[in-house]
Amino acid sequence: MERETREIPRELLRTGAVASIAAGVLLIAGFALHPAGEDATFGTDPRWVPAHAMLWIAFTVALVGWVAVYVEQAAEAGRLGVVAIVVLLLGTSLASWIFSSDVTFVPAIAADAPALFRRIYDTRHIVIGLASVLAWVLGSVLLGISIVRAKVFPQGAGILLVIGTVIVPIAYATGLSVRIVGVGGDLAGIAQIWLGYALLRTRHSRSAGPA
Repeated sequence: MERETREIPRELLRTGAVASIAAGVLLIAGFALHPAGEDATFGTDPRWVPAHAMLWIAFTVALVGWVAVYVEQAAEAGRLGVVAIVVLLLGTSLASWIFSSDVTFVPAIAADAPALFRRIYDTRHIVIGLASVLAWVLGSVLLGISIVRAKVFPQGAGILLVIGTVIVPIAYATGLSVRIVGVGGDLAGIAQIWLGYALLRTRHSRSAGPA
């Protein structure tokens, strides 16, 4: 006996669409507000905490958006879509700890005991941080490719997601300005907004039905 096909609740996809848009806006805003440097000694800059708080919230809210995007294209995305969403959810969750520390203890240490950063940022810390960021990048790239291949969402959104997230680690690794890193974040944010808007339009057109 075949299993009954169940309709995905519209509320889930609508909520995910709004979450994707909100995450994109916060990502762009966070990088725009970010101080001129990424070194933790910038933790005393008054823009440091609000910028990283927005990025932290963006990554957290994005989880809901990514789930909705995957659900909408699941049938067309196939195995690549499954691998992409698993890696992206894990990578986004892992990368979030970086922003949480930037919001909580980094400003206090930067103000009262900046020398401690030399002890905190050892090889283990760097490896864990790099692995977390690369997991997010890999998941974003795989999801972007799945979006292009599935053709459920605008392919341009998938391309922007890939380009934007790839810019981030390249800019960091080559020592480019944090503003260049922000360009990558902006492109990824635009992709998330685009995906959320497309998801809202798709949901609206389906609920409206034929004229």
